[in-house]
Amino acid sequence: MSTPAPEAAALLHELLLRGLWSTVIDEAAPDALPRHGGAVARLLAAGVDPHDLVDVIREAQVDTIYNVAQLIDWPDEHLAPDDACEVRLAASLAGAAPQPLSELHSCLMARDPSGRAGEPRSPEQRQYAMLDAGVRAQIAALSGARKWSAAAVLWKRHAGGDLKAALAAVQRLAVRAG
Repeated sequence: MSTPAPEAAALLHELLLRGLWSTVIDEAAPDALPRHGGAVARLLAAGVDPHDLVDVIREAQVDTIYNVAQLIDWPDEHLAPDDACEVRLAASLAGAAPQPLSELHSCLMARDPSGRAGEPRSPEQRQYAMLDAGVRAQIAALSGARKWSAAAVLWKRHAGGDLKAALAAVQRLAVRAG
């Protein structure tokens, strides 16, 4: 029994979604920032926190890929209202009829690899990401077991702040993860 050929429009849709998200900076790799050069290098040399810069770059990139997805969905959106032109993207595999591409922008944010639907990191998420992987795993395990006090003590030890703020941070992280 042969596997059915993928629908061209579904395949193109998937490739575009993956491709758009692949262009967004990896929040876990602020050490890769210097390769961008130019203004990024100058900002880093001026003492800008690399994590702040990653957040700014990511937010701009997410806005950009959303706008690109909308442009792909409606390439004729910016035409004058009296223009009688309607353009839509379609895809076909060799020898098959073209199929219309389903909207990209409507499902783009749901495909955010961070799981935040395009939203920026909260201060707690940023601090958590900066912790050692082993410490993150311990905090996650303690929070998952609802051992809030132990998770807060561990957070305070590694991220700083007072115990009340640490408790609030681990509880907010658990809500966002849940």
